[in-house]
Amino acid sequence: MGKAPEGIAGPVSGKVGPHVYYILNGKPCVRSLPSKRSGKKTKREKNNTTGFAKVQAFLRPIQLFLKVGFKNYGTATGGYKGAVSYALKNAVEGEHPDRFVNPEKVRVCGGELHFPEASDIVVEPDYTVRFNWSKEIGANGNSRDQVFMLAYCPSDIALLGGKAVGISTGAFRMTGTDSLQLSPQRLPQQYHIYMGFIARDRSQQAHSQYMGKVLVPAR
Repeated sequence: MGKAPEGIAGPVSGKVGPHVYYILNGKPCVRSLPSKRSGKKTKREKNNTTGFAKVQAFLRPIQLFLKVGFKNYGTATGGYKGAVSYALKNAVEGEHPDRFVNPEKVRVCGGELHFPEASDIVVEPDYTVRFNWSKEIGANGNSRDQVFMLAYCPSDIALLGGKAVGISTGAFRMTGTDSLQLSPQRLPQQYHIYMGFIARDRSQQAHSQYMGKVLVPAR
């Protein structure tokens, strides 16, 4: 049932006949109700449905990081939806029913902020992951931009659901280094490592880079 919370002259929300009215980013919008389908799904439709489910399962455990990493980027609302949109277009591989998300092609940050020209990670004996990067600021960076670091073990590998260790606003760009501490669990854990940057004024982000995998043995 449609509603007009601001009176008859105001915007309508909800279902009215064959349409649904809603507010997106402060603007009134309308879409048609989906029609009932007949017949079987095509191979492409099955691929799309399976791909979306795989992306949701992969990204949901890190959605709080993605809200920061994709702020105002990728879709009209950015955040988690922006990350999902990017992964659907770029990180899903295989054919139904064997579709999967390739972690190397996932982004956890999206934006046009300068990413360092040189970067790497070093895994120390206690499973501290040391992130290193060059300190230049590029055309639109700032020495006080902050590093975004994420180590993620997806739910199909982790002992109890997806396990993530991360810092969305770490050391300043001018320091050139920061670290994450990983800890052994009851089962071996394979972490996928990502690095991005967040602008000093939080207005934009840098496209994240996949930095490799780290295997932490069982304790």
